[in-house]
Amino acid sequence: MTTWSEPSTQEQGPGMLASNASGDFQPSAGVDGIAAWFKRPRTSRLGKDRVMELYFTFHPRTAFLKTLPSDAVVADIGAGDGSLSVFRKWPAPERTDLKLYAYSIEKGRLFDEFEGYEISDWNTSPPDFDGRTFDAILCAHFIEHIADPTSFVAWAERKLNVGGRLYLEWPSPASLGLPTRTELEAAGVPLIISRFDDDHTHRDLPDGDTITAALQAHGLAIEARGIVRLPWLEDEMLAHYRDDADGFARQAAFWSHTGWSQYIVATRR
Repeated sequence: MTTWSEPSTQEQGPGMLASNASGDFQPSAGVDGIAAWFKRPRTSRLGKDRVMELYFTFHPRTAFLKTLPSDAVVADIGAGDGSLSVFRKWPAPERTDLKLYAYSIEKGRLFDEFEGYEISDWNTSPPDFDGRTFDAILCAHFIEHIADPTSFVAWAERKLNVGGRLYLEWPSPASLGLPTRTELEAAGVPLIISRFDDDHTHRDLPDGDTITAALQAHGLAIEARGIVRLPWLEDEMLAHYRDDADGFARQAAFWSHTGWSQYIVATRR
């Protein structure tokens, strides 16, 4: 099975439930409710590897990448370990025509798989990529780590070609009201992160309406806005991976169940 990790926290379709402008999706919160959901018996209709293949096929982030125009030049901002490069070949269809560039505060282990990369601290020196512009920008779980999230929007306007597309993902308001990781672990739910402030590198949660307005003010038209939800695959992942040593699938099921991430897709006019 191909492995994947979320973007590094060192930086500053089907199954998707759309949110309204205020992001009002609320999960079944509380330690007892989450523990009951996590521990209930499950059976699977899918093979173990097929579960993760479908998770990434239907995740809006992967779907965005896989459906870009031919030969698109793509910037991955807050690229973590560089796992986005995996998705050029997996899951189907292959998109080896895409040209990927990475940006992070430090070099990720897969950055040599990209056409190029740039390293800096966004708060003092956002990337320039030697003047290069892009057909698409993908930015996942980055803007909640930087001092001024709207500075990313202004940068995206400058670096996106006319007609270029942006995928932006960050925690939703639902992430603020969850039990802590420590509370859930004590109840038998081991996670990497639960509540937003479990990660001490997070700053304030960027407001979805503010980010939307900033995008529109900078000439980007909103295509889609929603909460990442894949309910059937939550159960499939927990049926196979609940007790797995690698906690990613367990964490991904939790993120989906709690509506932990919001996203926006926009196009530069």
